[in-house]
Amino acid sequence: MRLDAVERLAELLSERLAPNRVPDLPFIAAQIGLRIREVEADGFDGTLVRAYDAPKGIIAVNSAIREHTRKRFTIGHEIGHYLIPHHRQLECVCRPEDIERWHASVASAEREANQFSAELLLPRKLVGPRLGLKDPSLHRISQVAREFSTSLTATIYRYLELTELACCMIWSESCRAKWYVRSENFTLPLPIEELPSQKSWAFKLFSNQDVPDNLVEVPPDAWLNRWDTSGVRRLLEHSVALPSYSAVLSFLELHSEPDVNFDEGNDPLLEELDPNRYDSRLRRRH
Repeated sequence: MRLDAVERLAELLSERLAPNRVPDLPFIAAQIGLRIREVEADGFDGTLVRAYDAPKGIIAVNSAIREHTRKRFTIGHEIGHYLIPHHRQLECVCRPEDIERWHASVASAEREANQFSAELLLPRKLVGPRLGLKDPSLHRISQVAREFSTSLTATIYRYLELTELACCMIWSESCRAKWYVRSENFTLPLPIEELPSQKSWAFKLFSNQDVPDNLVEVPPDAWLNRWDTSGVRRLLEHSVALPSYSAVLSFLELHSEPDVNFDEGNDPLLEELDPNRYDSRLRRRH
């Protein structure tokens, strides 16, 4: 199932059961035949138990999850598994590393459930105008996260989905980048095995140094391959520490050099360079 179809499914559910407001997940779950229970668990954050004889089931959420926002995202994730048609035959036991992750190492069904949860909790029509899609700010994104009871990670991901700017999010642990997600217009790859570099604010956070509390310019090769930086005008970074995960979350905004536009109009110099006026030895024909 294409991710845009998954998002549309979540959008339809939100429009029907939570129009123009922060979604009430217990209410939504009850309306589609699901009950939510917190359980003591080891090895998973959430699981979906389906009834065999009726369209109903139970969402079990690990009671040890500390953040309310992560519990909400996990519930949205399991609702996604319940409603996405080709997930009906799956065994939906979702590990911590499956939730709120979108990188390629996560199974496609888990990425789809994450996509569903992101749209359900952060509906495009509601959060788009609030996020400042043409003027990135982690402070504004954090404000939206608080308003919609979502994590900063999920809300940045939603920003990346919706913005037309070239932006990127990187998750690092123990001074090693684990994964990253880019907006559609951030086309340059990141050498993830070498990140964060010593030139980045993220590295300084891991070194317990003070860092700016907003987007500040860094050398392009702080995050990009050196050979990819020739067309980069500016690279801005805002990194924040996530002590609960011993992690650092980094947000990048990339500004590229404008494309050179060549004038294709008539020009005397171009006429002088007309290849039809020269022979194979580049001698001018008379």
